[in-house]
Amino acid sequence: MQIRWQLRQVMASREVWTGAELRRLLEKDANFEISSASMSALLNHQPSQVKWETLQALCTALRCTPNDLFGVSNPVSKPE
Repeated sequence: MQIRWQLRQVMASREVWTGAELRRLLEKDANFEISSASMSALLNHQPSQVKWETLQALCTALRCTPNDLFGVSNPVSKPE
């Protein structure tokens, strides 16, 4: 099984195109501040961990669920 970080896809589906736009949205809708460096890391790399507070803020600002932000591919089927 492979888990994918889909932040950019979720942003695009909500017509949020840049990290700066997302940072403004996070501040306005979720009352959450994130540094430019942290935003860049979330946008350009698959995170090895995401703080609960950050995940909640992203979901609030983008009006999505964690299921939208994480994709799962190639599920392993159990032998019968």
